Amino acid sequence: MKKIFLTLVLLISMGLANTAQAFSFDWGITGGYNMTKLKLDGDLDRLVKSDNKSGWFVGAKANVGLIMGFGLDGALLYSQQKMYFQEKGDDFCKNDTRRSIEVPINLKYSVGLGSVATVYLATGPQFDFNIGGKRTNFMDWEEDYEDFSTFKRETMTTSWNVGVGAKLLGHLDLGLVYNFGLSKLGEAIYENTTGQQWKNDDTKMNTFKVQLTYYF
Repeated sequence: MKKIFLTLVLLISMGLANTAQAFSFDWGITGGYNMTKLKLDGDLDRLVKSDNKSGWFVGAKANVGLIMGFGLDGALLYSQQKMYFQEKGDDFCKNDTRRSIEVPINLKYSVGLGSVATVYLATGPQFDFNIGGKRTNFMDWEEDYEDFSTFKRETMTTSWNVGVGAKLLGHLDLGLVYNFGLSKLGEAIYENTTGQQWKNDDTKMNTFKVQLTYYF
């Protein structure tokens, strides 16, 4: 009986030791390129278009390795995303910059390729906090008409990330991420000079990202 008890204690101790060794923590700096497009619905989509525009982001990132290839990563980022509005059939257009603090939190599954590289899939929510202006005029019309076309930003928005990537030599991480909006980015109101008004209170943003992270 005593031998059985000692054997169980030894097995449990070995299991706990292996579990502890399975956990890992890395942190580093990250940055990259983003390409953004607004998603307009309803009547406003027939009147105003939004093309892809380039921006960038930079910040700090942490990664926690769990067991069986699973892990978590999170980041605190400063981001600038470019938005573009143009009235269809006309030359009136406006480029605008959205400045925000982004907090993505992802669940990852990684597969090792020897000691050189690890490839992974990642997905999870992202929370964005607007730190720029809350309102912009999105048509470069003459001054008398600027107030007719406005975009009012939300203070906080939520979105979802889906991505793939590879970690090289234990330090360098290259990832591709597609981020699609879950909550509305803001409210767009378009009014022509005759007073006719179109409103979109469910404007969302979709973003493609290329990110490079260096873990210390």
